[in-house]
Amino acid sequence: MRVLEGMYREAAGEPQPLDIVVTRHDVLDEAAFRSTGVLEVYEELFPASERDSADDIVRWLLSDDVGERRHFSVGGDEMSYRLDSRCFILRAGATRAVGLGFFTYDHASELIFCNHVGIATAWRGGGLARAFYREMVAMLDALFPHNIGVVLEVEPFDHDRLEAMIADLERTGRRQLAADEQDGIRRLLRVGWYDKLGYSVFCVARPLACRSPCLDPSLPSSDWAGGEESYWLMWQARTGAPSAELRAGELWRKAATAIYVEILAKSLVAPDPNGRRDYWGYATALVGQTLQRTATTDVHLAPCLGEDDRVLLSRWRRLAIDLPI
Repeated sequence: MRVLEGMYREAAGEPQPLDIVVTRHDVLDEAAFRSTGVLEVYEELFPASERDSADDIVRWLLSDDVGERRHFSVGGDEMSYRLDSRCFILRAGATRAVGLGFFTYDHASELIFCNHVGIATAWRGGGLARAFYREMVAMLDALFPHNIGVVLEVEPFDHDRLEAMIADLERTGRRQLAADEQDGIRRLLRVGWYDKLGYSVFCVARPLACRSPCLDPSLPSSDWAGGEESYWLMWQARTGAPSAELRAGELWRKAATAIYVEILAKSLVAPDPNGRRDYWGYATALVGQTLQRTATTDVHLAPCLGEDDRVLLSRWRRLAIDLPI
């Protein structure tokens, strides 16, 4: 357990201290994990389309991704991977889950992948999200002393479309946003949050789009392409790590391979390697295509937001429309 120093919230007239517990250190089994209420917070924060099943999360955290090498065979080719997944649970008053962070360490690349981070809506504000995130990263560094940094996916935003939408809001004074408008603004806000945390985005002339394979190998193969999503990949080096340890292009390839082959594809194929042989071929080919397109380009790291994006974000904030990330 780790206490967030100086972080308290009032409830029923009493200050409630906030602490962080982590799976396989403080939370040791499925019953204890489910009893924290963290899965309810997860359901509150993320739409069904973005959530993994609760049973899969429990399996990854407590039995599959526990730092042991796992082996399987696809079409006669021997495969292995070694992952360690942890869930950090932010609690109020040492009982109630009010936030979560789900991370996976890939031993092959020495990268930490940030799956999900969030705090219940009623508990946001006062710098709590940033303090929670900083504490989790410090705990991850202690758990995985050889890690070189954290990578994550963010959904791309369309600057021109958002600029036109914000200009319309400024001109008309309307306060209600359609669902697609809310989604676009949330994408900008999420990127802005990671920008404040010091992340960088992989770019050529603009942020590089990385295509994620379909997350459901049980679907007919004809439906896999429809389940793909495009993301920007972001990076934050471990504090104190040598800045020139990896070139950006090499780091880009390492990050894409870690996320989409070592963590995603291998985890999905390993439970049924014979039945999911076609999915393995599809997923690895898709990642290969992404890497091939950037093989001869000059990949570099840049701030998550450009100057025009920062102006756009300021204009949105001046509208004072309440839209939580």
